[in-house]
Amino acid sequence: SFQGPLYSTMTIDSGSLTTRVLTVTFTSNAAATIADSIKCFYTSACGNTVAKGAKLSNTALAAPAVPTITTTSVAQNVCNARQYRYSAPALPLASTTAGAASAWNWELVGALAEYASIDSGDINSQKIVVTFSSNAAAATGDSIKLFYSSNGCGNSLTKAAKMSNTKLSAPAAPTAITITGIQTNVCGERKYRYSAPALPAASTTAGVATGYVWELKGTLGLNATIDSGSLTSRTFTVTYTSNAAAATGDSVKVYYTSDCGNTAAKASKLSNTALGVPAAPTTLSIQLKSDVCGARTYRYITTSNLPAATATAGAGLGYDWMFTGTLGATATIDSGDAGSKIITATFTSNAGAATGDSVKLGFVSTCRTSAYSGYKAAKLTNVAKVCLTSGTEITSRVEATNKAQVYPNPNNGNFTLNVATGVTAKATATVQIVDMLGKVVMTTTATNNNGSIVANINNSNLQNGVYTVKYTVGNVTNAIKMVVKK
Repeated sequence: SFQGPLYSTMTIDSGSLTTRVLTVTFTSNAAATIADSIKCFYTSACGNTVAKGAKLSNTALAAPAVPTITTTSVAQNVCNARQYRYSAPALPLASTTAGAASAWNWELVGALAEYASIDSGDINSQKIVVTFSSNAAAATGDSIKLFYSSNGCGNSLTKAAKMSNTKLSAPAAPTAITITGIQTNVCGERKYRYSAPALPAASTTAGVATGYVWELKGTLGLNATIDSGSLTSRTFTVTYTSNAAAATGDSVKVYYTSDCGNTAAKASKLSNTALGVPAAPTTLSIQLKSDVCGARTYRYITTSNLPAATATAGAGLGYDWMFTGTLGATATIDSGDAGSKIITATFTSNAGAATGDSVKLGFVSTCRTSAYSGYKAAKLTNVAKVCLTSGTEITSRVEATNKAQVYPNPNNGNFTLNVATGVTAKATATVQIVDMLGKVVMTTTATNNNGSIVANINNSNLQNGVYTVKYTVGNVTNAIKMVVKK
């Protein structure tokens, strides 16, 4: 027979209360008390024996011991995909004081638990791998909990461990921008290369950088065209149509992208220096070529060669001649052109050069910024020339009785002067040839014969130009214009 509180939790599994051996299962895990005992006696025809009693040997059987938790970082530096492995010991076996554990029971608690998903294992596995979509550090209340469950002995106490998540930030900003001049002295086509450091790897505190983002700021940035690469490349090349120097606000910026957010930007002022026009030509000379009324011709010459590009000025691509002033407006380029080192120009005006009448020479360059940048100027050397305005035969009438001709006219210095005197009396005429400066270059005489004075002149020293042929008969002096053109 059984006595005491444990008796009520007893079930006979084998044998019975009248067999020599019986097996009993207690549903209670409590230890035997003073009242808990078992008694046995023999039966006989002579009566029963005295009973033998023994206290039950049941000791208290508790739930399994509290488990431990091991936290291992699997991928702690992957933004929005941070992984941790949580491990527990093997299920403990039964002992004399505790029942065997039958399963693991995991629980994630706190704000980070909302961003957690189990990738391998489950809440009843010995090991689970958890991915967090949040990059935040574990805060108060963010923990992992574990307990053993046990059949009949109850669950173990819960073991809690604070999550080990540290804050994962965006990478640090790029440390430098490298600016390399590729073609800095070609006007309107200045090229620069911009480079950033390699993308930084992840660290324990920052995620990996995934890409680049560039910006060109300021007025110069509006004149930039990307030739190679792009605004998301590590390196890209830009051509500027502007020749200006970088001013305040003209800069290049770059930052890294990452799943943890973008980094701060690194900025660097653009390195563009001003690229100006070539220096002006140093020489300009003027030569009179032909002094014919209404067609005065001059040659303009420079010995300056086209300049090569420098660090501060573009290359000269050609020559640029121009005439200014009232007299300059009557000039026409006859030989050469605006791109030649030597040109010849003819003036339809016979006036002398006045203030503002000049010739200017510059170099053609795509860096040219204004009409007269980099010009060599010289005042025109034209002197005033008195010329008849008749457009046909050049004659002169001083006296009605004296009519004269020069023929041929124009001539090469060989010509005949014929003066009709209208008288048969013997007379002698003085003939003078006067140049445009009023200098008498030749004097001769001729005799009146049958009403005409004929002077045959042969002077090969006469230069091209307009001359005045003066003749005096008695006390009458007349003049006629003559053109020498060889």
